[in-house]
Amino acid sequence: MHTLRRRARIAACTLPLAIGAAGCAGVAPERATLEPPPPVSTAVVTTPSVAPYPVDAPGRAPAVASVPTTGAGIATFVDSFGMYSSVCTLGFFARYPNGQIVAFTAGHCAELARQARPDSAPVARYLTSAGSSVPFGEYIKATRNRRQDIAIIQVQGSDVRAAADAIGPVTGYSTAADLRSGRPEICIVGARTGRSCGVLDDVVGTKVRWAGIPAVEGDSGGPVYARWPDGTFTAVGVVNSVHTRADGTGTGAGTATLIADDIVVNRMTLMGTT
Repeated sequence: MHTLRRRARIAACTLPLAIGAAGCAGVAPERATLEPPPPVSTAVVTTPSVAPYPVDAPGRAPAVASVPTTGAGIATFVDSFGMYSSVCTLGFFARYPNGQIVAFTAGHCAELARQARPDSAPVARYLTSAGSSVPFGEYIKATRNRRQDIAIIQVQGSDVRAAADAIGPVTGYSTAADLRSGRPEICIVGARTGRSCGVLDDVVGTKVRWAGIPAVEGDSGGPVYARWPDGTFTAVGVVNSVHTRADGTGTGAGTATLIADDIVVNRMTLMGTT
């Protein structure tokens, strides 16, 4: 767990996005170091697209930012073309060594953005309280397979609120080993369901499984946290799949992809921590 606490010990996840499945097989996880992106990027790497499907969720309007500000936990939007219109949730922010700010979300959110505008770079947008959507960046990485479901958005513009502490004081990030040894509570922030916490079930590779969190479709990409006994939180990953329906029925289980590997390999600094 990359926190102040551990250092002291050493020294003395419109219509919501349909998720259901835990991932798609076929593409090996990306492990190579990503070069820090230039100020403007038009390149994106995606796995084969998986067609979304509409979900009927009456009375479940997505949460939106009260002002035009991007930050962890707010709703992101894919332009509506035909019957498809999707909401995801924005995850944690980080900074490359060259100063470029990026944000994490789920890989399948990038797939939907690419389907909406196949002839141009997939654009990330956020929802405002007025019901409009505003572009704030482009996807520069998207991976979706059985091992991970994660995307990185290159943030453009200055209205960024890197609210890593959307649920509590965040002191750093946690690795798979940290989670296995410490067995903390798992908490998420979703654009549709807000803040909720549950039980860590298992950690397999770069995937985390939980139980007891009523996350629903549309919370995809939202920040996932570990809550430790001393009351502090660490960043864990982004929401991938959920097993609770909009009416509240389901198992309350779900999965996330860890962000630790991307942070370490690319020498990123997690933003918004204490």
